[in-house]
Amino acid sequence: MFIKAFKVKSNNQLKGTERKRLCEEILAAYPALTDDETQSLIPKKEAISVMKIVTHSGHSGKVYCVAKVPMFFQLESLHQALLPTIFTLWHYPNLLRTFTTYAPVVSKLASGADLMLPGVIVKEPITLYSFGKLQKGTPVSINTDDNQAPVAIGLTALCSEDMYMSGGHGKCVEIVHVIGDTLCQLGKPPVRPNLGPLNVDTDNDKLENLNEIAEQNNDNNEETLIEAINDLETNNDRVLEIESPCEEENKIEESVEMPVDQATEEAAVDPIKEMDSLLEYCFLKACKTSIKSSDLPILTSNFFKNHLIAACPSDKNVDIKKSRYKKLSLFLAEMKAKGVVNTSVTKGVESILSIKFDHPLIKGLVIAEEPTPIQEPIISNAAVVSECYKVTADVLPVLSKFGYEILKLNPQLAGIMKTKANVETVSIEDGINKFIGRMTHMHEVTLAGNKLLHTGKLEPIDMRVTVRSGGKKVTLVNNLETFGINAKEFSKECQSIGASATITDEPGKKTPSVLVQGNQILYIYKLLTEKYQIKKNYIRGLEFAPKKQGSHKK
Repeated sequence: MFIKAFKVKSNNQLKGTERKRLCEEILAAYPALTDDETQSLIPKKEAISVMKIVTHSGHSGKVYCVAKVPMFFQLESLHQALLPTIFTLWHYPNLLRTFTTYAPVVSKLASGADLMLPGVIVKEPITLYSFGKLQKGTPVSINTDDNQAPVAIGLTALCSEDMYMSGGHGKCVEIVHVIGDTLCQLGKPPVRPNLGPLNVDTDNDKLENLNEIAEQNNDNNEETLIEAINDLETNNDRVLEIESPCEEENKIEESVEMPVDQATEEAAVDPIKEMDSLLEYCFLKACKTSIKSSDLPILTSNFFKNHLIAACPSDKNVDIKKSRYKKLSLFLAEMKAKGVVNTSVTKGVESILSIKFDHPLIKGLVIAEEPTPIQEPIISNAAVVSECYKVTADVLPVLSKFGYEILKLNPQLAGIMKTKANVETVSIEDGINKFIGRMTHMHEVTLAGNKLLHTGKLEPIDMRVTVRSGGKKVTLVNNLETFGINAKEFSKECQSIGASATITDEPGKKTPSVLVQGNQILYIYKLLTEKYQIKKNYIRGLEFAPKKQGSHKK
């Protein structure tokens, strides 16, 4: 499930009530844990965050992290069951029923293979209950014969009786999470502890013996995991949404040893006041250099993400939770009291209406750092359409030999333009028109750096409303693939408004169509023009939008 990279849609820190609810869910899912053990997994002094993700196969879910180390996860394909990661099982290996395999098998599991019955170590003699008393689809963990620290988590592919009846052949566990996968690559993962080799005399149905083994290694293993977690930086990342889990690892800075005098001097600085100053500096710098009056009004969340954080010096991280304000709204309230900005709140959403660019705080700001060098242009995900002409065999000799000199005609040029025999020159306008007439008319669609060429007329994105069985209205969207828009991703965007959306094959259409429940013309039109930045002249069907009340004649 996590072998391939997943996409993180959001990453937010849990509030007090959410943290309490998570502890209750853990206790309900794993009643063997005590309150103290749950508190050790979800410590009050550590930053607990929840990431909403979409796996490579398209399943949504959540990952709960302690100091950026994933500890629990939920997936819709697993019926939202709260499952521990292998890092959690290194603390408490008995949360799940365990299967044991040989150490060389781990590399196969890490490559995406499932655990097969021949790879399971079972106590001899094999009986009906050698595989336990498990139902199909039961969450289990997998360890190795040389180390009882789990290396993978999965779901049983068969019930225990079927495993016994299979005679040692077939699939045993479908792997969901394995050591080394992209879930393990979040942050700076701890090192797998050594819980000791497998005791061949251990009865898997008697978990008390495993508890004794875990307690014997508790001092070394627990300290190792806690130290690894404490070594991680708990600062919020400057980027609010993570595009790739591997990039998150690269952003963690290694600690550098400092001389004692320097460390003492820095400790004397009040970190709260220092963060207050950095926050105000980034805010004023964004107002002075980044945002324009044409960008207003703007949501405060967008201002913070796209302007304020971008104005932060490269060697620092702005974290509003470490300032005395704790919340962006409180900081903006102070800036509003000073007359720098004017804000308003509508339905619980705050926006910046105006900025006084000639305010003394903005005009008097001295930017300390040097301007950043010009970077490579950012590749946009918006589809850009432009007309072009494909070079054909007729005009290729001209372009390769004569470049753009098309006014002085020679026999070859005269033959291409089909001019009369006595014509030696043509006007620029006639020459260009005749030359282009010998080329193929095309449209070029550029999306995320990739270019798609379409010959002839470019069919626009077609929206229309039809009535299906039961008299229910549905909205059909066609020709998305022409503009490089993935139909599957687009259908998920449409589901954010609470309407079901599916992909269907319409008769006479070469590419799949997206079917959305209800008349959603206005929402789809706004999505295409704003997020995907499709020009209005390449969208057809706005006339099917629902009429506003009162617009009909009486």
